[in-house]
Amino acid sequence: MREMIAEIHYAGPDGTWIPRLPEGVGAAIGSDYCVHLLPGAEALGRAIAETASRRVPLLLLTPYLRDNELKDVTLLIRSIPDDADVTLSVNDWGALYAWRTLFPSMPVTIGRLLSGQKRCPRIGVSAQLTGAGRAWHGEGLFSSPVAERFLAEKMGVRGFHVDALPWSLPRSLPVATGCGEPPILFVHGGWPIVTVTDRCPWLGGASSASVAACPRHCREGFVRLDAPSMGGTLFARGKARFVESDGTESPPAEGARIIHVRYDDCP
Repeated sequence: MREMIAEIHYAGPDGTWIPRLPEGVGAAIGSDYCVHLLPGAEALGRAIAETASRRVPLLLLTPYLRDNELKDVTLLIRSIPDDADVTLSVNDWGALYAWRTLFPSMPVTIGRLLSGQKRCPRIGVSAQLTGAGRAWHGEGLFSSPVAERFLAEKMGVRGFHVDALPWSLPRSLPVATGCGEPPILFVHGGWPIVTVTDRCPWLGGASSASVAACPRHCREGFVRLDAPSMGGTLFARGKARFVESDGTESPPAEGARIIHVRYDDCP
């Protein structure tokens, strides 16, 4: 991102809500859990043009990918103009390596699925864990100076995506020697992602990889899941399970640059 901003708002898979976003906030589109919720080249181009006209950055969320899906999404990313202010949130190690190699100037960040956080609501209410134990589960790659330095220097990673967890606050982030400045911490507030399955209930339990295209019925609503053993209510949308948060967010970690990612609804 060419300029640091305070907030990014999720504008739907295709960026449909970009025109109604508040002035001065960036836009996030795509999905960090399903390839069928990525924009097509036309929708991506429109989102790039709309954010450029508003002079704000665009964050493209991408999920884990199979080989054929990686090829298709790579073609999508190839359509991004060189001068576009677009940052990728990557949730697949193979995709990170491929895109770093093919698009070395493209800003890449480690997405929520790869960050290493554990977000199960049972952690927050467990009587078997101390406060320090709960906090440990909320840490991840962004907490490790060795991992952060390697990803910055070897893979060009410029930031990490984390969820705002009321029972866990990220510790200080180190300064990467390869880039000379702290990485950006993208703090997602409101809907921590707990787990992702390959078999989509909205497709009758079939793998999302078994269909070439999807009607996106999951965008019509989500399912509330309640059971005493879960430690809290989960919400199922598409292949993902989320827990609703009260919006409590971590204070800035020492030395970290913070961008808050907001959601109006379960993504």
